[in-house]
Amino acid sequence: MLIISCGTSHQTNVKNAKLAAAHENVYLCAGISPQEAMKHPNIKIKLAEWEEAIQKEIAGCGKLVGIGEIGLDYYWAKTQEERFLQHECFISQLQLAERLGLPAVVHSRNAEKECIEILENFNLDYLLHCYSGDAELGKHATAKRGWISVPPLRSKRRIEMVSQLPTEKLLAESDAPGIGSEPADAAEAIKIIADAKKLPEEEARRATLTNTAKFFRIKR
Repeated sequence: MLIISCGTSHQTNVKNAKLAAAHENVYLCAGISPQEAMKHPNIKIKLAEWEEAIQKEIAGCGKLVGIGEIGLDYYWAKTQEERFLQHECFISQLQLAERLGLPAVVHSRNAEKECIEILENFNLDYLLHCYSGDAELGKHATAKRGWISVPPLRSKRRIEMVSQLPTEKLLAESDAPGIGSEPADAAEAIKIIADAKKLPEEEARRATLTNTAKFFRIKR
């Protein structure tokens, strides 16, 4: 099993770096989520501290494979100020990803189109985590530098959407603790992909593992 754990705050970034350093098959992404960003009116000052820690401390564990999860979440951002703080954080961390030469893991709840428009201004690969947008937008993203991560949340709409996307651009996730409760819950996401693409489950498992290693540039 290959496990990629994503941070959402400075504290969880540090915690995940320790977990990755302790386990051979665990890698991490470090980032500040939009929900965390909008809590801090002094976001630029905090980002300077947090991003310095990512570059100088967390990257030092040798297991950092991406910047994330980062992005925009307009479900929770109720005011223009909260959206502004999310936007400031997102742009800053995309710039960090470019400097470090790492892909980005993007949270894009109710903001998929805007996230993709912003991402296309940067020279990096990106993963739309727990993607809930429509198939047309997903096809637009995957035709360029975007990849799609499927959560273990089955619906007819999601199966129809996944069926229209290229298998070589699909990853599976648990989204623990939000949807799943542990990494093994990604198995249900693999079943969703298998059903959508009309593939044997083992073939879908191998494909998503290969895609994960390729996206995060992990040699196996």
